[in-house]
Amino acid sequence: MPNWKHLQKLNNGEAIWYSDPQLELKGEVWLYSAGGELRVWSDGTLSKNQPEALKVTTPVKARFTLFKPMSLLFVDVEVRGAQAVVRRGTINGAFNVSLLDATTGEALVARYRALGFRDANPWNATKKRVVIREYIKGDSTFWAMKVDGPVIMDGYDKETATESHEAAIERAEKRIRAKEKAGFVLRTIDLRDASHPNPEPKAPKGAPKKASAPKGPSFTKPKNAYEAVDTAIAMLKDLHDRYPKAHFVAEHLDVKKEPERMDSLDQQLSIFKRQYKHRIGSWEGAKALKPLKKESSWDYFQRVYGTVTWIVDNAMDRGLPTFPCGNVTGGGWSCLEIADDVYDIDGLVEATENKDLENLFVFHGGWHVGRSFAFDQRTTSPTGEHAVISFDEGIQDLPRKTPAGRIQPFGLWLHKHVTRLIHIAEENLREGL
Repeated sequence: MPNWKHLQKLNNGEAIWYSDPQLELKGEVWLYSAGGELRVWSDGTLSKNQPEALKVTTPVKARFTLFKPMSLLFVDVEVRGAQAVVRRGTINGAFNVSLLDATTGEALVARYRALGFRDANPWNATKKRVVIREYIKGDSTFWAMKVDGPVIMDGYDKETATESHEAAIERAEKRIRAKEKAGFVLRTIDLRDASHPNPEPKAPKGAPKKASAPKGPSFTKPKNAYEAVDTAIAMLKDLHDRYPKAHFVAEHLDVKKEPERMDSLDQQLSIFKRQYKHRIGSWEGAKALKPLKKESSWDYFQRVYGTVTWIVDNAMDRGLPTFPCGNVTGGGWSCLEIADDVYDIDGLVEATENKDLENLFVFHGGWHVGRSFAFDQRTTSPTGEHAVISFDEGIQDLPRKTPAGRIQPFGLWLHKHVTRLIHIAEENLREGL
């Protein structure tokens, strides 16, 4: 819980908006004043919005843009002659705008590097994430500019190819200059997935080095479906431990050792904490066991591990097939939820009067957005496995039966699925370092 009295003191005693600060570090706090204005308290000085900064139309001589990806924050500095227009705020959200002497710009940028902000090209944060700057004129006339490799987006749908990334930036700056003369001002700075190759942003000499990605172990290819289950769980545990921010595997979470991990995600998890209390930390003491005679890999998973619930932060979910855990807002943003009680198929059979659906056993969440999976119990392999099929509530007819001899065991499916998700998630987490 934020210290509201302290925040109001930082706001020069003026009323505040009772919301968590966007940034709260030693010597740096980004807070909301009453009415929703983002204000920046930096090293003892409070910066309020300066509307006159939006009226500066001197041509931009240089831009400096830094991001804090996992916190969805940015610092953007436009050097305009003897002045610098500084914006500090949330990606695709509110920002504080102020006007400073251009000679102070270098020191300001250096300060935010020291606070963990990463240098970016003003038009792309990484090789795969590009910047879109949206402008507004009056109350309702919008225009946007994006540079993606050698291509610019002028407006919201018109794309023009140029001969190089540098040429695209030059053309973009000219268009922005013309729009500013016509009365447009910057409204938001956002990030989008790139469609073209972009240069990797490089920090200047002397800037703090980016943290190295923690290296993980090499996992041996599983010999059978039971080892595949154990390996998939080990991979999830490893990623949870190596990247202690922006995600967690509930069953592996140690709330005593990681008391703030759930709350560090930019999500409301009150329902999750209440509804899935039994899953949190439930893998404690769990270890690979010898399969029982005629035990399927699903039954083995149930006996040894029970469930798996992987919650990811909104800032690192790009490319992951996410859905609200339990199909409930406040249940957590999940990309993997496996349990034997995630769905009531009897209710769907009754609602649709389609008795064929009784053959399905849904074991993975995300049914309402087509990201769920179920066992097709019409056929069974010699080892007791059922075919895994995609599932959502709009299903009308069951797919063609999978011959018993061609059924992929659950454990092998799980290993393949988890491997794919971890590859995507780790790339996102590495970008956010």
